[in-house]
Amino acid sequence: MTPNLPAIQKTLSSPNVIARIESRLGEKAGTFITSVLDLCGEDNNLAKCNPNLVIKESLKAAGLDLPINKNLGFAYVIPYGNKPQFQMGYKGYIQLAIRTGQYKHLNAGVVYEGEEMIEDRIKGTLEIGGKKTSEKAIGYYCYMELINGFQKAIAWTKARVVTHAKRFSKSYNSKTSPWKTDFDAMALKTMMLQIIPKYGPMTIEMSTAMTSDHADFKGFNPQEEIDQNANNEVIDIDMSDDEKAEIEAQEKKEAEKPGPGF
Repeated sequence: MTPNLPAIQKTLSSPNVIARIESRLGEKAGTFITSVLDLCGEDNNLAKCNPNLVIKESLKAAGLDLPINKNLGFAYVIPYGNKPQFQMGYKGYIQLAIRTGQYKHLNAGVVYEGEEMIEDRIKGTLEIGGKKTSEKAIGYYCYMELINGFQKAIAWTKARVVTHAKRFSKSYNSKTSPWKTDFDAMALKTMMLQIIPKYGPMTIEMSTAMTSDHADFKGFNPQEEIDQNANNEVIDIDMSDDEKAEIEAQEKKEAEKPGPGF
C-alpha cells in the first residue's frame, strides 16, 4: 500500500465528502471514488497532496465524463510538488471532438526517422512520404476532416514541439511531468491544440476542458490563439454570448471559493 494513501481514504470515506461527490456525479460517484483511490495508490507523490485538492482536480475530469486512469490517456491528475493538477490527454480531446458529431476524421500521429512530412500549404493537407528506418520520432502531425468536407492538417518537427513546450508549459522541466514520462503523448496533444480550437467546431464542454487544461500554460491565452489564427469562414464555435458569460461567471465563482475544499 502507498504509505500516504490513508489520508485520501479517510477523506473519501467522510459522509460529507461522499454527499458532495454524489450531488455532482449521481450514480457515478462510486466509480469516481474508486478511481481516485486507485490513482493515489499508484502514485505516492499524488497521495502526499492535500486530499481535497486531489478530489477537486479529479472532479474536473469527471465533469467531462473522462476517466483518470493513466493507462487510458484521456485525462490525468499530476502532482507538481505538493500541488495536484488536472491535465487533458490527447485522447481526451479526441473523445470530446467525437461527441460534437461534426468530425468525420481526427487523427494525430508520430513521424519517424526516414519519413518525410509533405505539406500542401494551399489546401491545408499533409502527406507522409519516405519509409520508416527506425523508431526515432522526428516530428508529429494532426489531421481533421469535418462532416461538411472541410479538411486541415498540420505537422511540426520534434524540435519545434520542444521549443513550444519549453516556452509555454510550466511543468516541462518537472520530473513528474508527462513531458518526461510520455513525450510522444504530450506532443500529440500539442498538435491537437493547434487544430481543434483554431479550425474545428467548439462546444462548451471543449471550451471548459481547454480552460482547465491551460492552467499548465504560462503566458498562453487559448482564446487569443483562436482570435489570431482562426479562419472565420470555417470555424463553427457553437457558443452564444449568454453561454460564454455563464462560463465566465462559473470560473469567477470557482476562483472566489475558499480553499481547500472542492
